[in-house]
Amino acid sequence: MLDNWVNMKGKVGQYRARDKMAGMEHEETGYRMEGFAFGLADGIICFIGLTIGVAEATFNPTLVIISGIIGGLADAFGNSIGFFVSQATERGVQIHETKEHGVKTRIHSTKEVWMSGVVSFLATILALIILLSPFLFFDISTAVVLTFSVGMILSFVLGGYVGRLSGESPYKTGLKYAMLALVGAVVSYLIGDFLKHLLIEHTIKIF
Repeated sequence: MLDNWVNMKGKVGQYRARDKMAGMEHEETGYRMEGFAFGLADGIICFIGLTIGVAEATFNPTLVIISGIIGGLADAFGNSIGFFVSQATERGVQIHETKEHGVKTRIHSTKEVWMSGVVSFLATILALIILLSPFLFFDISTAVVLTFSVGMILSFVLGGYVGRLSGESPYKTGLKYAMLALVGAVVSYLIGDFLKHLLIEHTIKIF
C-alpha cells in the first residue's frame, strides 16, 4: 500500500514537472512570436512605402532594389536592437519588482531577450525579401502592383493572427493592420510623386 502511494506521488510529480515544462515552452514560443510579429509588421509597412515611393520618384527598378536593401538592412538592425533594448529593460523591471517589492511575475530569461532581437531581425529581412522580389522578375509597374497587393494581404493576415492571440476580432485587427499599410503606401506615393516633379523641374532649370 505504501509502495503504491509512493509510486502515485512520484507520477504526480512527474506530471506536474511535465506540465510546467510544457507551459514554459508555450510561453517561450509566444515570446518569440511577439518579436516575429513586430519585425514582420514593421518591415511590411516600411517596405511597402519605401518601394512604392522610390518607384514613383525614379521609375527605376535598380534604384528601388538598392534603396530597398539599404533601407531594409537598416530597418532590420534598428528593429532588432530596439526590441532587444525594450525587452532587456522589461526584464530589469521584472527583476526589480521581484526582489524589491516581492511581486510574483515571470522574468524573461537572457536567452529570450537575445532571441527576441534575433527573431525580429529575421522577420524584417523576410518582409524585405518578399516585397522586393517582384522587382527582380517583373517590369516596375507590375512589380509595384504585386508588392502593394502582397503587402496588403500579409498585413491583413498578420493582423488577424495578432487579433486571435490577443482575444480581439481577427477581422477587425486585420483590417487595422491593412489600413496602416495602406496609409504608409499612399503617403510614400505622394512623397515620391512630389520628389519626381521636383527633380524634373530642377533638371529643366539646370539645362
